Parts: sequence; structure tokens; C-alpha cells
Amino acid sequence: MKKLLLFITLIFAVLLNATFSSLAAEPDKEVSITRNSNWNFEKLKISTNGDLTFNDNYTDVISLSEDAYLKISMVSFGMKRKLYISSDEGRVVYRYFEGSKEINFEPKGREWMKEILPDVIRNSGLDLENRVNKIYQKKGVTGFLSELEETDSDYYRSKMVSYLLKNNELKKPELQSLLREFPYRINSDYELSQIYKKYNSAFLVDMELSTEFFNSLEELSSDYELSQVLKSVYKLNDLDNGKFSLFIGAFDEISSDYEKSNLMKLALNDDRLTSEQLTELLEQVEDLSSDYEKSQIIKSLLRGHGLSTKNINDIIRLSHSISSDYEITQIVNSIIESGMLNKANLDLFNELVEEISSDYSYTGILKDLIEYEKLGTERFDFLLEASENISSNYELSRFYHELLYRRELSIDQQLSLIEKARNISSNYELAKFLMEASQKMDLDNDKIYEALVNATQDISSEYEYGKVMKVIYTHRKDR
Repeated sequence: MKKLLLFITLIFAVLLNATFSSLAAEPDKEVSITRNSNWNFEKLKISTNGDLTFNDNYTDVISLSEDAYLKISMVSFGMKRKLYISSDEGRVVYRYFEGSKEINFEPKGREWMKEILPDVIRNSGLDLENRVNKIYQKKGVTGFLSELEETDSDYYRSKMVSYLLKNNELKKPELQSLLREFPYRINSDYELSQIYKKYNSAFLVDMELSTEFFNSLEELSSDYELSQVLKSVYKLNDLDNGKFSLFIGAFDEISSDYEKSNLMKLALNDDRLTSEQLTELLEQVEDLSSDYEKSQIIKSLLRGHGLSTKNINDIIRLSHSISSDYEITQIVNSIIESGMLNKANLDLFNELVEEISSDYSYTGILKDLIEYEKLGTERFDFLLEASENISSNYELSRFYHELLYRRELSIDQQLSLIEKARNISSNYELAKFLMEASQKMDLDNDKIYEALVNATQDISSEYEYGKVMKVIYTHRKDR
């Protein structure tokens, strides 16, 4: 029984080891290429594993690691060919097939290998990083660009440019040559953006090269990919005013308000942003068509610190481009809450508030300003004048009620409030306010008493008029 258990244990160990060995083994790499041009259908399949070393012009394999191999199969004009290259105790072994028949490798197999191998390597990614370095060292950027043009795959083209920038210090003329070519050779926005996101700093060394870099971004048709590239540019580089202008200008290539606004928020939340850059950024914000996105950016700005008077005025002017009552109200409330409203920008602010068509929202803003100390003694007169824009009798009556009860008013202010109340055209609302005023104001003051009585003359309803006069006489008598 013990021998049986030992045997089973050994078998299990062998199987387990084989399983782990197979899991750890490097998987085969397979690439399929199909071409169909000039009535020529061509299908190429490449399979490989292990390490392969090629000669300098990539027309032959000079060595392979143990168990490594390269298999090339091609169907062209109905003819099938296959080349299998492997290692046998350090020796390179070639097997060549036409159709299903194996024929001697020399000379036809070698001729076909020399013809097909450079194209196979170019479009399969074999030895790619090493090959890019060799080409650049031997032929410079010109040779690299020629090789890039010969490569069919956007993926490998992107990798080639990445390896070139990763492993070599290119001079400015070389970077210019590269920048003038590679964006137009890579059709995939995703693959192109991978280069831009990782290596944009290489192209931002001066204004001339930076200008070419930002101009080349127009090759990205995807709003998402372009916005991702610009985010990377902003995060990886300390942009001076000139480069920041180029950065902002690139927003014109983005049609999505959502992507644009995310970029703007990124810059606005950065302490590096100068006052000049903020002004330039606000000009771009105005071009957003979405009131919501525009409002979100403005509110984000208002939550910040260090805004100059000019910046605040620019923000207020920018808010005029928003048509939504709700969004304007949100912005106005943010301005009040952040304490950025003062006597200097009151006129600009008032012009913005007057664009709000909702009496409810407009009145709410005026109520918030009743105790806004920064407006000083002029606050009361401003609020009375602003109240003339309220068309709802109910809202107007409620606002005057707030003024009456939330402020200690002087005699002159009380008289002004009574006079303004006569703008209330509803008998019920006017009577309601005058009764409240009679209870709150000093009726021993003859001027106030007379003003209240005179105001009742605007009430055409005998019932409402009687109610008000009863309250006035009662409180006059009580005092």
C-alpha cells in the first residue's frame, strides 16, 4: 500500500511540474498579414518563439536560442510556400516547402528568404527595438523614416517612433524631420496618441519646435485622444506663456465641450496658472456651447483664491454668455458666497443679475444681498432700485418684507421702502405688506404715518383698504 501511495505521489509531482513548466514557457508569437492590391491576394503567417539573431540587413538568421524557431508561410497567386528555421545543437537549420513538397533550401529557398525576410521582420515586430537603434545609428532619421514608411502596421510604426525617442538623443533638426513625418504615417488615433502622451516633452524644447508639435496634433481626429494628449502635455511640462498659448489654441481642434471643459478644469486647478494665462483661458471658456460645462468651470474658478479684480470682472463678463437662468443663478450665488462682489464690480454684477428672467431666482439673490456688508451703506438703495425688476407681486411683497425685518432701517429708508411698495399692483399683496409695515415701523413719526396712509390710496379693494386702515389706526393709537 505504501509503495502504491509513493508511486501515485511521484506521478502527481511529475504532472504538476510539467504543468508549471508549460505555464512558465514563453508562448508562441503569431502574426498574420493579408494584402490585396493590384489583383494580387497575399496571405502571410509568421510564427516564432525564443531568441533569434539576424544579420545586419535582416536577410538571414545567424543564430537561435535552444528550442527557438521561425516559421514563415505565404500564399500568393495560389502558390504556397513555407520556410521553417530552427536550431540543432547550435547550428541553424533551414527547411523550405513549395506547396506540400519539401525541396532543397539552396538556392531557391535562400533566394525567397532574402526576398521575404526583411518584410516579415518589418511587419511582425521581430527584433524591433534593436532594429530601430541600428537603423538610426547607421542611416539617421532619414533612414528611420524610410523604414517607417515601409512598415504596414500602425502598432509597429508607433512602437518604432517610441523606441527611437526612448533610446536616442535627437537634435532639433532631427526632431523637426521626425515631427513632419510620423504623425502622417500613423492612421490610428490611439497609436499616435501613445507617442504624443509619452514623449511630448522631447518636442517642447523651444517655441519653434513647440509650434510644429501643436500644429501636428490636428492629425488626431478623436476628441478623447487629443484631450488625453493635451492633459499629458500640461502635466509633464511647465508651460511658459508662449507655450501655454499654443496649448490653449489646440482646444480649437476639440469639438466636445465635455473634453474641453475637463482640460480647462485641469489648468484652472493648478497653482502654476498665471493671471495672464487665466485671462487667455477664460476667452476659450466663452466658446463652449454648453451652459452647464461653462457654469461648472466658472464655479470652479470662484472656489479658488488669488483672483485679481480684472479676473473677477472677466468672470462676470464671461457669465453673460450663459443663457440658462439656473446656471446664472448658481454663478451669482457663488460670487456672493465667495465674497468677490464689491462696490467696484457692482454695476457689472447687476447687469448679470438683470439677465435672470425668473422672479423667484432674482428675488432670492436680492435677499442674499440684504446682509452683504461689502456693499456698505449703498446696499439698501441698490436693493430698492433692483427690486423694480421684479414683476411678481408676491415676490415683490416678500422681498420688501425681508428688507423690513432683516435690517434696522433709518427713517429715510423706511419712507423709501413705503414709497417703493406702491409698485405692488395686487390689492392683497400691497395690503399685506402695509399691515406688516404698520406693525414694524414707528407710527409715532408723522412722516411714516402719512406715508403709510398715502400708500393705502393705491388699494382699490374696499375690503383690503379697510383691513389696512384698521391696523394703522390701531397701532397709531396703541403708541
